[in-house]
Amino acid sequence: MASFVVFAAGGVIASPDVAWAQAVVVRSTGPSATSYPKGKRLPANAQVVLKSGDVVTVLDKAGTRVLKGAGTFMLDNAVNRDRSAAALLARSLSNPASVRAGAVRGAGDTSGESAMPVSIWLADTAEGGNVCVPRGSDLYLWRTESKARTFTWLTESAGGEMVRMQWPPKTVGIAWPKTMLAPQEGRVYRIYDETAPEKAAEFRIVMLEPEVVPADAASLGTLLLDNGCKAQFDWLAATLAEPEIQEQHP
Repeated sequence: MASFVVFAAGGVIASPDVAWAQAVVVRSTGPSATSYPKGKRLPANAQVVLKSGDVVTVLDKAGTRVLKGAGTFMLDNAVNRDRSAAALLARSLSNPASVRAGAVRGAGDTSGESAMPVSIWLADTAEGGNVCVPRGSDLYLWRTESKARTFTWLTESAGGEMVRMQWPPKTVGIAWPKTMLAPQEGRVYRIYDETAPEKAAEFRIVMLEPEVVPADAASLGTLLLDNGCKAQFDWLAATLAEPEIQEQHP
């Protein structure tokens, strides 16, 4: 059964009766794509029946798996891969420092193209939308174009104080300036590069109670989707992707 969350005063809590999904669909192509849309929850012991030409990527408790048809795949509880990466991504940050491209994935690669977040609690400056963060945890801002030094402005969409932030060269992540503009539950914030103010992104902050944040990837992905934090779900799946590991059952 797919999980659900309910909104309470000041945050999000999970029902104790929730049974988290065994896996969540990340993407799918081929004849059966409409049967397995992005975000579809797959319960434990579900069978994924694929036709020739189908490719379905699912996020399970440890990370992503690529299923290729034709074949029938059983999603059971026996996840033998290391789950520690998902737990690290789910941890609450305190005072995140600047993250330099090349320090996350790909030794010696400072292009920023292969860098991945060190935590899922980030606001993607290219995406906008809902941003989930555990109450009491810090949040950081993320960019994909990291070669040059840039300056951005952050403010509430309703108006008020504006904060100017510097992104050093080859830096993909910086801390949200909470001492000057703390992110508040339910409020919408606007960020833009000072050279292109017309290309702004807006974030709506969704606070999660720390005790409901799961450590396994499928449950964390479900929680993010249920709260509309789609960009963070995509980052989670991409960060936990198993390179070129594909399963094919006859």
